[in-house]
Amino acid sequence: MHETLAGTLIISLLHALIPSHWMPLVAFARFQKWSKDETLKVSFYLALSHVFSTILLGLLLGLVFNELNEDFGHIFKWIGPTLLVSSGIYFIYRHHTHHHFHIDDHMLDQTKTKKQIIYALLAYMFLSPCLEVEAYFVNAGIQSTSLLLYCLLSYFIISIVGMLIWVYVALKGFQKFDTHKLEHNAGIITGLTMVITVLLSLIIDHA
Repeated sequence: MHETLAGTLIISLLHALIPSHWMPLVAFARFQKWSKDETLKVSFYLALSHVFSTILLGLLLGLVFNELNEDFGHIFKWIGPTLLVSSGIYFIYRHHTHHHFHIDDHMLDQTKTKKQIIYALLAYMFLSPCLEVEAYFVNAGIQSTSLLLYCLLSYFIISIVGMLIWVYVALKGFQKFDTHKLEHNAGIITGLTMVITVLLSLIIDHA
């Protein structure tokens, strides 16, 4: 239980840091000379859109697996750990082609006004839920609805606050680290976190 919540916290924090969640907005804001307050306001709505779709999907998956667990508990005991490990291996495998929330040149060519830019960003954020954390929501749902709610709430708070903080930091010019390197290695960190979560759970259960 604690391992699942800890894993959710780590993944939530990691994805709040990923530049693709907030860098496009900062770039648009600087190019069009938006005010800091206006940029932060828009970033809040973008974060809310992204988090809402992620939580909606996570809640649905968690409740479905929680319901099925009542009838297939002996099987589902291994479903959660297996899902985390397989997802972790998958994200490690594809880390070099990570495309989580990508805005292509065609979309940029079609967005000329401020409203068009905001609506386009909102759509992309909503339609690109954080799939990495969904495995934790499924695992939490299998264990208990209370754990599922804790994980959903943790993701909600950390993701929104994290994205707002990094938009603020970028606008202030304090952001100096290599964002491309962080983006590139996000899959590896995510995958390792998932695998380590399961290993810790097995070690604690058999201690």
